[in-house]
Amino acid sequence: QSINQGAAAAQLNAAVGTKSQLFREVLLGEGFVEIHSPKLQAGASEGGAAVFKLDYMGQPGCLAQSPQLYKQMAIAADFGRVFEIGPVF
Repeated sequence: QSINQGAAAAQLNAAVGTKSQLFREVLLGEGFVEIHSPKLQAGASEGGAAVFKLDYMGQPGCLAQSPQLYKQMAIAADFGRVFEIGPVF
C-alpha cells in the first residue's frame, strides 16, 4: 500500500494548525497579548548556543534562537502577559 506523502503532510499541518489555534484562543481568552518577534537578526541573541549564520543581501545575519528577549521587552513596555507561537532556531 503506497502512502501519499503530500496528503499525509497536509493532514499533519492541519492538525498542528488546529492545535495552535486552540492554544492561541485559550491564551487570548485569559488576557494574554500575542506578539510576533523578528526571526532574522544581526547577531546572536543568546550566548552559549549554536547559531545559524547566513548572508542576507550581503550583510551577515543569523536566525533568532528564542523570542525571550522580545517577550521581556514587551512585558517591560507594559503589554502584560505575552505569548508567541512560532518557530525557533
